[in-house]
Amino acid sequence: MGNLLFSPTGRVNSSEFMRGVLILIILGFVLNALPAINYTLGSTLSLLGLVLIWCWIVLFVKRYHDGGKSGWMSIIPIITFLVLSVILSSIVTTMFAADLNNELTRVSQDAAAAGDLSGALAASLELAPQIAKKTAIPMAVGGVILSYAIAFVFNAMIKHDPQDNQYGPAA
Repeated sequence: MGNLLFSPTGRVNSSEFMRGVLILIILGFVLNALPAINYTLGSTLSLLGLVLIWCWIVLFVKRYHDGGKSGWMSIIPIITFLVLSVILSSIVTTMFAADLNNELTRVSQDAAAAGDLSGALAASLELAPQIAKKTAIPMAVGGVILSYAIAFVFNAMIKHDPQDNQYGPAA
């Protein structure tokens, strides 16, 4: 399992790729939903999201290797995910926490105009847990859908090379 998600060498076929995707989606859902239960713990463990990004890169590199392509191609689905995640975050925040987000924007702008950057930071620290509680579950569900859709589409686009190639024996 560690080799599947942490080592970028070798190849994975379509079914192994989707098995890794399922593991990463479950872990991502838990990490994204945690702030709804405990903001401090969720914020602290969100750093594990960086490890998950590495695991996604590794998984896509191996899948591209299986198709005989460079692992650098994994940048495409990762950037696609990041861009769509920013859009998803904006939509979810607008739908579920627009009032708090507007208040945060207003207070931050007022503090910045007065030259009180510590006031802007204090407002962020006060309102962030409330925004997270309202948006964590919708973001977690949206993240699952987005992750699966991207993995499914790119997995279908990468054709398996049935022969041994420069990246290793056929998976």
